[in-house]
Amino acid sequence: MPHQAIVCDLETTGLNPLQDEIIEIALLRLVEGEITDQFHTLIRPKQKVPEAILRLTGLSEKLLAASPSLDEVLPLITNFLGKNPLMGHNVSFDRNFLQTVTGIPVVTRAYDTRELARILLPDAPSYQLAELCRFLGIEVKRVHRAMDDALAAVQLYRRLLDKTRKMDGQVLLYLTAFLQQAGSPWADEISSVALESCSQKIKRTVLFKPPIEEIEQDLTCSPDFPQSPQELFDLLKPGGSLAVHMVNYEYRPQQLHMVEAVTRALEEEKILLMEAGTGTGKSMAYLLPALYWSISHKQRVLIATRTINLQEQLWQRDIPLIKTALGWPCRVALVKGRQNYLCLQRWLTILQAGNWTAGEAAFYARILVWTQQTVTGDKSEINLTGFEQELWQELCSDSETCQGSRCRWFARSCYVSRIRFKAEKANLIIVNHSLLLSDVRAENRLLPEHAVLIVDEAHHLEDAATEQLGETISRSALFRWLNKVNRILVRIKELSLRENTSLNSYHQKCLGAYSRARQAVDLFFNLLQMMVIQKSLAGDQDIGNKYIVRLQPGSEGDITSILQPERENLLFALKDLLTGLKKISEHIESFVVKDEENNNLTWEFTCLIAEGTRILAVLEFILKGTMANSVFWVEIDKEENNHCFLRAAPIQVNKILYDYLYQTKKSIVLTSATLTVENSFTHYIERTGLDLIPPERILALRVDSPFQYDSQALLCIVKGLPTPGKGKGDIYFSTLASTLLNLADTTGGRMLVLFTSHQALRETYRRLKPECLERSIRLLGHNLDGNQWHILKEFHNTEKAILMGAFSFWEGVDLPGPALNCVVMVKLPFWAPRVPVVEARLEDLASQGKDGFLHFSLPQAIIRFKQGFGRLIRTTSDRGVVIILDERLLNKKYGRHFLNSLPVKNYIEGDLSLLKKQIARWLNPDAACHIKSNKEI
Repeated sequence: MPHQAIVCDLETTGLNPLQDEIIEIALLRLVEGEITDQFHTLIRPKQKVPEAILRLTGLSEKLLAASPSLDEVLPLITNFLGKNPLMGHNVSFDRNFLQTVTGIPVVTRAYDTRELARILLPDAPSYQLAELCRFLGIEVKRVHRAMDDALAAVQLYRRLLDKTRKMDGQVLLYLTAFLQQAGSPWADEISSVALESCSQKIKRTVLFKPPIEEIEQDLTCSPDFPQSPQELFDLLKPGGSLAVHMVNYEYRPQQLHMVEAVTRALEEEKILLMEAGTGTGKSMAYLLPALYWSISHKQRVLIATRTINLQEQLWQRDIPLIKTALGWPCRVALVKGRQNYLCLQRWLTILQAGNWTAGEAAFYARILVWTQQTVTGDKSEINLTGFEQELWQELCSDSETCQGSRCRWFARSCYVSRIRFKAEKANLIIVNHSLLLSDVRAENRLLPEHAVLIVDEAHHLEDAATEQLGETISRSALFRWLNKVNRILVRIKELSLRENTSLNSYHQKCLGAYSRARQAVDLFFNLLQMMVIQKSLAGDQDIGNKYIVRLQPGSEGDITSILQPERENLLFALKDLLTGLKKISEHIESFVVKDEENNNLTWEFTCLIAEGTRILAVLEFILKGTMANSVFWVEIDKEENNHCFLRAAPIQVNKILYDYLYQTKKSIVLTSATLTVENSFTHYIERTGLDLIPPERILALRVDSPFQYDSQALLCIVKGLPTPGKGKGDIYFSTLASTLLNLADTTGGRMLVLFTSHQALRETYRRLKPECLERSIRLLGHNLDGNQWHILKEFHNTEKAILMGAFSFWEGVDLPGPALNCVVMVKLPFWAPRVPVVEARLEDLASQGKDGFLHFSLPQAIIRFKQGFGRLIRTTSDRGVVIILDERLLNKKYGRHFLNSLPVKNYIEGDLSLLKKQIARWLNPDAACHIKSNKEI
């Protein structure tokens, strides 16, 4: 550690040092890790402190008014700081604020405990100071107070330093090398610990954690294992084994009906469609018969979910609960796509390379620490940023680069081999939809053979198939590949000097081809991005946070047709580069003396050429766009214009699912809380290809939720609001913001607002923010105040808040209890018709003589509408209101289809003033009986 440093923490009136002020400062003198002196004071601001800051810090205007001004304490601050380096959590914020507000020339050397925590705690769920302290069990008296936060930063630093002292010295030397290349001030400190560790004892360095030998599980069936389906059903009844062995077990007739239906489907080799409302115990209802069938028939069952949350629920809660309660002998494996696992061969190649960029080196430092603790090699254990997610692609297992049984790590250490070996021996295999559909794409070669498939969250099956059976190539992927080409050509230069002039000639030609390819990629994507942005803005189209333009080669005005010369130049340049790489590879294989280093080089060339060949094939496929049943488009991130993607997707997936999924399984269960439209499975059957299966092979079951929706949920439809349209934006958004504020006053906050447009969300947020600050309401906007996980957590912990989310919040958000009492749907959730896949599907239906609105747009919107409604009531004790601000529900003929799909029988409609009174009465249970003007759905 630095011999002496000043630990600093500030509380300020905002985040902008040019406008905001310091209201509290704490400074600690740290000498050899010990606090020897301290300075702390509140500071009287010149301007009014925002209410949100007072609430956050617990300070008051009165307390601050009695404190000294900044000018009064400035000499004391300057004297205490001296010329010592700074330390703190996110210390660059404090340093910049000090320099800007006080004019003090703070030294540039700064030690950030957040940066050190990111390196040494790669698996921490969050790197906020309070969250890190909770993660490590460090006690903090008060958060967002300068002295308490400064003391917490010291405690965190000590814990992190202790962690480094326990690490292997050689590993620390590797870590030092990464940090030096990353330009981190912590490099010298880690180096000191490394040298100290290496001098004490020499250990054989292992750059990853060796596998743990698992004890073979006894799979002998116990005497009380069910001998018939009826005995299985008896387990769920009052007095059955589940009631005896499970704490808080609750008998639910709906759950028993589902168990019976799933059991029948498995025994009779049928396909079951099962819609189960919230609170029915759906996951337990398919897990029990799945385990029973697997053990009885000695065959595997595959369970696929869409979300990580449900996957973790099955893996960590539901399955262990069943195994503990019933003692059934079974093995379960959680399997993910191979790109989720670290490839040891690629990782060690990275370690040996040594020529990393600063960003890469910082990322690899985190990976190095993580490899010392991971048993699974699964990237979900690491808290990765978007940039790091891209870099992960250089480390993960990949089918094109995998050497299989020829790899030296294959037999014992390979993470992919280990999880697949475990899956081969499992009764139940849990995967996500992506891996399931990847297996479909690979003609069932990725996953172990399984006779039964259970798809939960099955309303996403069409979307998952569309996504996984499509193709994507990005500008950044192309440049990552070109960077790898450059690195290997640098190494070849050294080899060509040692070997012969022939290799040198190939190398020079390849360098020229590399340079031309890089220029071609730059030129093509720069022009493409400019044209896409111009076309998107001209179309006045909002599709999330992206600019999206459909590609239709051959049609008038198509971008790829306009860019045909640049497109052909790009494809030619990449082919030329690949030809050069192949010639070098052939020369190395034929003439270079083989040793371990050159064997690795040959393998790297093979991988590089395979990856480049795939990239070229995808580029040609998308840019030429001639494949039938496919739609092609360009997608650009509005925040990061360099994040440009070329995408392709199948227009219809029904025949693919029929051929490669339904035909290969004995039994399939497709289940979700939202599969039907007006209690009918017809739409789902048509979209997913189940109409190609003989009707006698399909079973269907709908199970209503046990919740008493008519006494727990009030449905309100607001009338009289302006409709958005050209030239009406100001009126519409001003009225929308005012309406939401009025509703928040009535409901006491605790409100989730669901949008169908990110642009509308941002515009409403901008207008609401000042008013919410004045009323002490915490306003939380998705991607404006943090990611989904962060703002959901903050909403749950805030007494009075408005949470605003777009499409990802319409489902999967679980806020039971008093945290949520109001859900507002701003508009009916129709897909934007200009989304390329949606547009192509509507065109396809029109070509069949079908009404695209009735056959696609309306049913899809109803399913999402049901999901949005389902955010409110999550337990039998929840109570609240769902408010619709879209009058089309009343004045359009299709509105009744939405209402008929909900589990409530009545609703109320009226202007805002009337509904506010009704809502206030509803939320007061003693006055609920006074509600009038109910209309029956």
